[in-house]
Amino acid sequence: MESLDSLDRKILFEMDKNSRQSISQLAKKLKKNRNVVQYRIKSLEQKGIIKKYVATLDPGALGLTAWNVYLEFQNLNPDIEQRIIEFLNKRKNVWWIALTTGRWNLIYSIVVKNVKDFYYTVRGFNEQFGSYILNQSLASHVEIDIFSRSYLVDSESDCSPWFKTYDKVHLNDSDRYILKKIATNARLSSVDLALSLDMTSTTVSRRIKELVKRGVIAKFRLFLDVSKYGYTYYKILVHLKNISEHGDKELKEYCRKLGNIFHYEKKIGPWMLELEMDELNYANVYHSMKRMKETFPQYISSFEIMIIYQEYKGEMDLSTVL
Repeated sequence: MESLDSLDRKILFEMDKNSRQSISQLAKKLKKNRNVVQYRIKSLEQKGIIKKYVATLDPGALGLTAWNVYLEFQNLNPDIEQRIIEFLNKRKNVWWIALTTGRWNLIYSIVVKNVKDFYYTVRGFNEQFGSYILNQSLASHVEIDIFSRSYLVDSESDCSPWFKTYDKVHLNDSDRYILKKIATNARLSSVDLALSLDMTSTTVSRRIKELVKRGVIAKFRLFLDVSKYGYTYYKILVHLKNISEHGDKELKEYCRKLGNIFHYEKKIGPWMLELEMDELNYANVYHSMKRMKETFPQYISSFEIMIIYQEYKGEMDLSTVL
């Protein structure tokens, strides 16, 4: 396990808020020498804490919807599990694959143009591996709020909306190329992008800003391995009752202030809310969720805690399905 000092934590916090900002901008915020900040970032990469720099794209702005598929397996062995992972990895519209503990063994997320595409995607998987599926559940993404990881520093979490719109934005070929490149490499410079396009780096920078403004790019963030510094990645399925705008607003603000919840996900499915958090151990998660349920007894019916112990995909390269 790697230890993080105050500077490491501040760097992770700031870069998870905007992983595309320059080293100079970051050094100025942190009041540190540029070379020191650059060295620390390289060290965090080498330690495996920072896995990737990703641009979080909004499917709704691209005319797509996103779904999760939750699977409980039977009669599974390591060879079959590996075949399943390889099968899903090859699907261009699968953007997240995770192995979990608890009731569900695997979750995969897909983006599709319509519910018919979703049906045939799921059916294609089941045709290959249906004999190993004991239970399956489906849920559609409605809206997600991304909270900054304020547990890393003594600071307030901010909130960035994701899946904000379902109004399709027109993209030209240059836009698509830029999105394809920065979706999984958010720190790719405008100069390098311009070399592959017949335009200046200033024009590329302007196009990226426009894609952010139009909601195609929701956020530049980090793909972290929190286990490297002693935390565990948890997903909590929250069953709600008496659903209301007021209840949602109060619960979301409560979650934001906790500091270690980084996703507040509204869903349509067997449960209506999912939370994702970093925490040191299961007991802390359970007590945190127990307090939450006691604070909102008229709104939270029950919850299920899962550990995400292995991610095989974690970035949404929507350019491959446009």
